[in-house]
Order: sequence, then C-alpha cells, then structure tokens
Amino acid sequence: MSRLLTYALPEGTNAHIDDLVEEIERSPFGSPTPVDLAGVYERLHIKDVVDDLPEGLNEEDLRGILMLAMLTECATDSYAAVFYEGARDYGTPWLTRFTERTWVPDEYTHADPFKSMLMSMGHSEAELDDHIKRVQEKTFVHSSGKTPVELTTFGILQEFLTDHWHGMIAGLLTRRAPEAARLANEVKKRETLHYMWYREMTAIQVQANPDLLHLVAEAVTSFSMPGMSLIPEYQSKALDWMMPAGADMQRNAREVIRHLYALGGNTKRAGELLIEIAIIKGIPIAGLSPTRAQSIIDRMGGVGYSLLGEAVLESVGLPMPEGVGKRNDNKLVGAVPTWGALYDRGRGKLRSLIVGRLDLSTVTGAPSEK
Repeated sequence: MSRLLTYALPEGTNAHIDDLVEEIERSPFGSPTPVDLAGVYERLHIKDVVDDLPEGLNEEDLRGILMLAMLTECATDSYAAVFYEGARDYGTPWLTRFTERTWVPDEYTHADPFKSMLMSMGHSEAELDDHIKRVQEKTFVHSSGKTPVELTTFGILQEFLTDHWHGMIAGLLTRRAPEAARLANEVKKRETLHYMWYREMTAIQVQANPDLLHLVAEAVTSFSMPGMSLIPEYQSKALDWMMPAGADMQRNAREVIRHLYALGGNTKRAGELLIEIAIIKGIPIAGLSPTRAQSIIDRMGGVGYSLLGEAVLESVGLPMPEGVGKRNDNKLVGAVPTWGALYDRGRGKLRSLIVGRLDLSTVTGAPSEK
C-alpha cells in the first residue's frame, strides 16, 4: 500500500469542503445558542448527587470529573491556533473558516455550565477563574500532526470522547440534579455535531485521495486528549473515573471503529486503514505480525483488504455493505449452488476465521471482552 507522507488534494476538493462548511453555517445548528447561566448554580443542587454516586466514586472524584470538563473546554484558543496553523501551511481556507466562524464561537460556550456546577459545590468564581487562567496560559502540545486531514481526524476523536464524557456526567447527575444534567446534555449535543462535521470533512479528503489514509492512521495512533498536556493531574485519572461511572468502553470502541470505517467509504479502505494503524503501533492482525498480515493480504489483492474490512464490521456488530453475501442461496438446478454462491460461502467462512482471531481492543484501547 502506498504511504504518502505529504498532504495533497485533487483540484476541486477544497471547494467541495468549503461548500460543506457554508452548508453548516446556514443550517439551524451552525450557530450556538448561549445558555443563560445567571444565578443558575444556586439551583443546580450538585451536592445532592454525592450520596447518589455509584460505588467507587466519591465527592472529590465528582469535583475532578467536573473540573476536567471545565478546564478542557476553556482552552479553545490553544486548540484553534493549531488548526489555523495547519490551514495556513496547507492552503485549506475552509478549515480556517470552519474554525473561526463555527467551532470557536461554539466552544466558548462550553466551559461555563461546568463552572456553574462547581460553584454549586462550593467553589468560588474567583478560584475557578484562577484555574482557568492558568490552563489558558499553558502551551497545548498537539501530537496528531498538522495536515488538515490529521487535524480533522483529531477533531473526530477529541470531540467524540468529549461528547461521551459530558454524557457520562449527565448520567451521574440525572436523578438528583436534573437541571445540571440538562446543561451537560446541551453541551454534549454540540460535541456530537462537531465530530459528525469533522467526520464529513475527513471523509471528503480521504475519498478524494485515498493515499491520505496513512495520515489518518498516523493521527489515530498518535492521538492523546488535550488534557494530557494542559491538565495531566485530572486527565490521568479519567479512565479510573469512567469505569465506576458506568462508561461503556466496548460501545465506545465500536463507535470509534464505525467512524473510522465511514472515512474510507468502503470495506477495502477500512481494511487498509486497519493495516496502517496496526503497522504503526505494531499490533498483530489475526495472530500475525502486521507486516506479515499485510504481505499476505497484498498477495490476495483488493479482496484481501475488503475481507479484513468486512471482518472489522462483523466484529463490532455493524451491517455488511449492500450486496455482500447476497448470493449464498442462489441455485443453478435443484440444490446445486451457483459459482457466485460458492464464492460468497467461501468468503464468509474466511471472514469468520479472521473475526475469530481479531482483537480490536488493541486498536481502540478499550478493555477486551475476549
């Protein structure tokens, strides 16, 4: 498989993505609606949640969970600077436009609900403002590359994980602090839109130039949450908080795979992307070293990557593409199957063999169920 280390798009692709950005701006969701938070912390009742926390979490954990949300959201300008730099260096004005007109104004509204929740727990506004100021003065260390396709891939992952973090918070608050849960869900909805938009931008780039899959793989394998450089004292505890809070790690892993599959648009590219990620991270594929697996699949041609992509879909419970396996019941005469049906049966057996030896937890970082 070709490994392109530079970024290039065919003529017309930038205009295509710019049309998408314009469509986002015109949509009902293109502009955020700021939430009126005047005096809201007095009716959030976050302290009532403490006695209702699941086993394994205490009041200090809840403070940390909310502090991580607030401080991650307050560093918008640090993240935006990286996107502006990539857009400028690679000549993609659509990325500047989306960041400046849609993403930044929206993100500016996300920290305040969590700040109000912390004030409800007894933190003073001055204290929280001091925390925010210190984070905003730090330098964000971006690890996922600065080409536009790496940046939009980073956007998918960062927004997806933040979306689930806010959903987890809403789940903790729902019974005892429903108003606070509503605020967390309002922010979550915006994050959902963000990662869907980034996914569309990434897919357009990859489908215009499939060689960019290598840069997507680089972005995935080097990804880390912004909090690791800005607020490691909180980010390092995130996984410890997620498990008792009821986060479904396997579901999150399946969702990540689903989003990555959507980037390529077909099972062949999904298989190519998985091989790229496996090679970069040194992850075995079906019990083989990634380079050995790639060598075998290359000898099979495009069908090998398609089979691997189908195996990924089957592993995470996603439907097969239209037409796959449709000839299994085709007959020539009586019980004699057609050659197409025989081919489908053989392909299905081979796919099932791969599925049985495929552990996607090594790709996603989620605990394995096997």
